[in-house]
Amino acid sequence: MERRVREEAAWRPQLTVEEQRVGWVFFALYLLVLPFLVGVVTRFLDEHLELGFTAAESSAIYYAAVLLLLVAVFWDFLKNAFRILSDNTRRNLFALVAGFLGGLLFTVLLSLIPLPVENPVIGDYRGQFLLAPGFTTAVVMFLRPMTEEILYRGLLFGSLRKRSRPLAYAVSIGVAALAAVWQFAIPDGGPLYLLLALRYIPLAAAATWAYDIGGSVLTPMALRVILNGLFLVFALIA
Repeated sequence: MERRVREEAAWRPQLTVEEQRVGWVFFALYLLVLPFLVGVVTRFLDEHLELGFTAAESSAIYYAAVLLLLVAVFWDFLKNAFRILSDNTRRNLFALVAGFLGGLLFTVLLSLIPLPVENPVIGDYRGQFLLAPGFTTAVVMFLRPMTEEILYRGLLFGSLRKRSRPLAYAVSIGVAALAAVWQFAIPDGGPLYLLLALRYIPLAAAATWAYDIGGSVLTPMALRVILNGLFLVFALIA
């Protein structure tokens, strides 16, 4: 009973009702509108101003802008994350280390299962790194993980956890894994590319568990930075 109380204490307070409302609207825009809008804007700038952004540079600008908006929306939530991390340092350190080991282990094991399609991300990262190594590293290791952890863990998992813990895990992990690969299936890749979501389940599960155990969204952020860094290194040497 005492252990249960300590675990739940790390979750009070998390997102406010207002943060959840604004967050859900922002999340819908993030998934359905912003990826297409940034493509239109980038093409316009290239055609009319001849700026010639690389894919990594465009991604860096996009994720930096989204992250700044998220920080503005979830400012109180992020401040609280620092407080929780400070008050529960050992718990969050344990969640980080265990999440890293478990995520890495199950990622390796699932990679042994053959799939009918190859993961295009590996080639994309390698090509982007050769053209813009700094921007590619910033996106893969920092901007994208920080953005996604606020949304997938902070918003999705955090909003659903008090209603149903299993549902919160399923939604957070499932959405994160599918969001990493759906662009390869639509419009011309085909539905088989959705199977690549299996490759991302261990990472998403490790980040979700780390957030659940530690209570601070900064812990899965740090976990993603480490694991994404390893994935980038693998993409470069594979």
